[in-house]
Amino acid sequence: MFPLKDTVMGASTFFASALPHDVCGSNGLPLTPNSIKILGRFQILKTITHPRLCQYVDITRGKHERLVVAAEHCEKSLEDLLRERKPVRKQNFLFLWRPRNLQK
Repeated sequence: MFPLKDTVMGASTFFASALPHDVCGSNGLPLTPNSIKILGRFQILKTITHPRLCQYVDITRGKHERLVVAAEHCEKSLEDLLRERKPVRKQNFLFLWRPRNLQK
C-alpha cells in the first residue's frame, strides 16, 4: 500500500439484493447469493494500487446479505482540490467518474 497524506480508514455497509427463497437455477442447484458474487468480484479492486488512489483494504460478508467494505478515505476530495486551485504538475490522470457539479 502506498502512503497517502490526509488519509484515514473507513468502513461502508452495503446490502445486496436478496434472492427469492426456494429458487433454483436451470441445472436444479440453488442460486449463488448476490453477496457471494459481489465478494468474489471485489477481489480485483483490492489489487488496484497507485500513489494517488485510495485503496480498498477488505470486504466482509455478514448476515442478511450485508457487506462491509474497509477502505482508505482521503479527507480532501477531488472537488475540494479543484476548488483550492493549487498548482498541479501536468500528468496523465484517469478519471473514473466526474461529479455532476464539475461537468462543463
